[in-house]
Amino acid sequence: MDKYRVVKCLQETGIVAIVRGIPAGKIEKIAAALYEGGVQAIEVTCNTPGYLSMIEALSSTMGDKMLVGAGTVLSPTAAQLVIDAGAKFVLAPDLNPEVVQLVHQNQKLAIPGVTTPSEIMTAYRLGVDIVKLFPAGALGAKYLKDLRGPLNQAAIIPVGGVNLGNIAEFIQAGAFGFGIGSELVDKKAVAEGDYATITEKAKAFIEAVRRARASV
Repeated sequence: MDKYRVVKCLQETGIVAIVRGIPAGKIEKIAAALYEGGVQAIEVTCNTPGYLSMIEALSSTMGDKMLVGAGTVLSPTAAQLVIDAGAKFVLAPDLNPEVVQLVHQNQKLAIPGVTTPSEIMTAYRLGVDIVKLFPAGALGAKYLKDLRGPLNQAAIIPVGGVNLGNIAEFIQAGAFGFGIGSELVDKKAVAEGDYATITEKAKAFIEAVRRARASV
């Protein structure tokens, strides 16, 4: 089941790579570089030109190795489009019950964006398995730790502003996993065709998660 596979992937590796604003012709090389570095889940955001064809291409060429998802999904229509294109999971910056319902009807994993305890509980009542704390960098690891005081049953992935310098602090605060964008998918490296740098960044994030989890 797709939902279980995504949850298991986050349990094992802790990282979803976020691809935003990348030329469509480079997406498969990016995915291959990330996979070589140990990342097994990738999301293409819906505000990336050509995102549907990118999701289709990744699902076709990398779907047996990586979990392919969509991000910045703002409406039920958009959710259906990305699922039809092959997305196994759907992330959003907000909590939209209609999007969650549609994703669940398609038996995929919905990861809505939340900030407050009320939003987390609303998501929980909608049957959401994992929520996205956004913007995590602005809120900080202490905010996550405080949230998890009364809500320690919630699986929360910080997104936005997470880097190698603060990822351990977020894990110590109880992060379930992470969505990592430009800190991982380096646009300069992509522009220069330097996919080895992306692989090395992927290895660094996977190792940082492993070490931090081992110390908790």
